[in-house]
Amino acid sequence: MPRRSSRLRTSLLTGTATAGAYAGLAAARWWKQQQLPPPVTLPPVLNWEERSRETRWGRTHCYVRPGRGRPIVLLHSINATASSAEMKPIAIHLAETTDRPLYAVDWLGFGKSDRPDIPYTPRVFARQLYAVLTEDVDAPADLIALSLGCEYAAWMGLQAAPRVRRLVLVSPTGLTAPRRLSAFKRLALASAVGLGAFELLFYQLTQASSLQRFYAQQVFLDGVPQALVDYAATTAQAKGAHHAPRYFLEGRLFADDVAEQIYARLYRPTLLLTPATPGPTIQSFDRLPPLLDSNDRFLTHRSLPGGLMPHWERPAPFFETVDAFLAGS
Repeated sequence: MPRRSSRLRTSLLTGTATAGAYAGLAAARWWKQQQLPPPVTLPPVLNWEERSRETRWGRTHCYVRPGRGRPIVLLHSINATASSAEMKPIAIHLAETTDRPLYAVDWLGFGKSDRPDIPYTPRVFARQLYAVLTEDVDAPADLIALSLGCEYAAWMGLQAAPRVRRLVLVSPTGLTAPRRLSAFKRLALASAVGLGAFELLFYQLTQASSLQRFYAQQVFLDGVPQALVDYAATTAQAKGAHHAPRYFLEGRLFADDVAEQIYARLYRPTLLLTPATPGPTIQSFDRLPPLLDSNDRFLTHRSLPGGLMPHWERPAPFFETVDAFLAGS
């Protein structure tokens, strides 16, 4: 009897401690959320007209510079702190050198778009882009996309081909063996999400100092733009900012076998841009050569100096290459 009583007391104490820890995390999360602004109040990335669209998942945001001729749609990456700020040098260059209509999309869950607590899937982003191309843009558009955004741009090059004229894919994902979390990491992430710790950890790890280190180690090869770091840290500190990145970290936002199922099947002129020397960057492109061989009619490749965002590090060769491609008939 005393032994059973001892076990019962231990169980009660353990349960009380667990409940207390959970209650503490819940209180910390509630307090943090009260301090965060809604995404719509974030400072704008571009001094352009701002438009919004209501979708079944929430309000999406887009910057628009009206003009004449073929539209150009800019699509940022998808990561922990993504937004149209990643595409700002391209947006500014195009606004200064062309009269074409320009659109810079904030994906749902990022930038000034809503950050709803929903199951994020590739189809959510594909449908958002499909609506932009078929309802907002009034002519077949040229798409310039970055990293994971390239997968959705290319998807629309097939699914909405009449609305797509050309594609520029900057550091596209899907050109190396898929990176999947180990079973242990999946379990740890699921536990952190379940307990509410992931949310607090996200806001801690997206401080400017942490982002500076990440960019320096895995994205840029020769200096990190402070303006990009500053806005990334700002956009991460918004209500619901942790929701979509969770699915990105779990690997759920990448298309299955995108190289063969999407890139290789494109039949719109497509320019793929990758680093001349990727070095220690988080992405690699070892599946690029066979991809180019499989679709040499529509796929063109150029290696550029700089890391995964050459438009920030080496803008001159980047814009020279892209301008020439977009000017093609």
